[in-house]
Amino acid sequence: MVLSGPRRNSVKTAHPKDGDMSETGDPPSPAGIPILGNGLAFSRDPVRAMESWATHGDLVRLRFMDESLYMVTHPELIKQILVEDQHKFTIGPEQQQSFEGIEDAAMTTATGERWKRLRRASHPACTRESITSYGDRMAAVTARFIDEWDEGERFALHPEIRRLTVQILAETLLNEDIRGQEDVVIEAADAFVDRTNFRRPGQLLPDWIPTPTERRFRRAVQHLDTFVEDLVAERQYAETETNEDVCAMLLAAHEDGELTRTEVKQNLVAFLLAGHESPSGALTHVWYLLADHPDVYESLCEEYDQVVEGDRPTIADYDALEYTQYVVDETLRLYPPTTGINRQATESVTLDGYELPPAAQFLIPQWVPHRDKRFWDEPEKFVPDRWTRSVDRPEYAYFPFSGGPRSCIGADFARQELTLALATMVGHVTLDVTTDGPLTFIPSIQLRPATEITAEVHHR
Repeated sequence: MVLSGPRRNSVKTAHPKDGDMSETGDPPSPAGIPILGNGLAFSRDPVRAMESWATHGDLVRLRFMDESLYMVTHPELIKQILVEDQHKFTIGPEQQQSFEGIEDAAMTTATGERWKRLRRASHPACTRESITSYGDRMAAVTARFIDEWDEGERFALHPEIRRLTVQILAETLLNEDIRGQEDVVIEAADAFVDRTNFRRPGQLLPDWIPTPTERRFRRAVQHLDTFVEDLVAERQYAETETNEDVCAMLLAAHEDGELTRTEVKQNLVAFLLAGHESPSGALTHVWYLLADHPDVYESLCEEYDQVVEGDRPTIADYDALEYTQYVVDETLRLYPPTTGINRQATESVTLDGYELPPAAQFLIPQWVPHRDKRFWDEPEKFVPDRWTRSVDRPEYAYFPFSGGPRSCIGADFARQELTLALATMVGHVTLDVTTDGPLTFIPSIQLRPATEITAEVHHR
């Protein structure tokens, strides 16, 4: 496939430090400001900044203080990094630093053989068979949750949906009913997002400096750590036949000597944080989009009435909920879970004709290729029906949950959860959604809405 941009007949050389970089043979570099480079634009509005930078090429060099970062937005280049040459890359230091103090012993920050060991221990709980076994409970928890909403009740949508996804996660992957305790998880996630906020005052200060944000983060992490430790201890010493959830499987790996106790605990923390954050954002964005597309909502209702025979969907209905799955896929295209994926080269690599050195860092944002008009018709529009058509587009024009060996282990779980939860909601309620302005996002590694989105409940 031919990439956009000028034709290149020779190999170029670039370097990760600005002071080491020549003015010729480098990837295109969007204009920045003195000292901060492109960092100010990114901190103000990451998605708009990335859209603007992508107009300069499929591989662009960005400057953040005295460091360079290469943004990659063409699907073939993304596939090269995540799949074809994945052995030449590792997770970037930004990812490791972001999760420092909360997931140091989790898959999120692990590399090499340790990452493989952690992934292997968690895999049994995330197989297609295991995920299918969670389906009925996903719908049941959703039905129970929304049945508690009063007719005409109005609430902030995203915080409410977060409580729902925490409950779903706890009761499926951990086999725990934590109603009334959701704030332990939510407050830790909020503290993490605040800590990784690109506009946070004191962001460039060392973590050991006790800023208010850092103190809040450590308190919230300690509360979550204690909560998970108590959960693990209760499960470890209780007489139970349940052995098909993540907690049980990680504990079994611990008993077999494959995982340390700390690794068990911090991987459960990782599941709780990421496992509720991405689905809650997607469900919030679904309802935000449905507010402007009543025809899509009506189609969802029609499919529910045709497919579901009982008072809520079951896993047996999942495959037949085709249009609901299209709505989920289209929402994840427009609003992927994260701002981007971070990678670092471990050796010299040639990308788009440029020779880039070891330690070069890369930003791979889903937002840009997901909305690239080269691969999508009317990319800014919400069109679930586009998924009914077979279109010859590059594989990595769509990758909401990353890709390659380090793709999100919970991707299938999230898609199933989103489909069954959305169908259950559509079958029971209509949400009258309003916003206090254009949709904007918190400038953090999670694509979390900053705009207040409220919903008024009307039962069907």
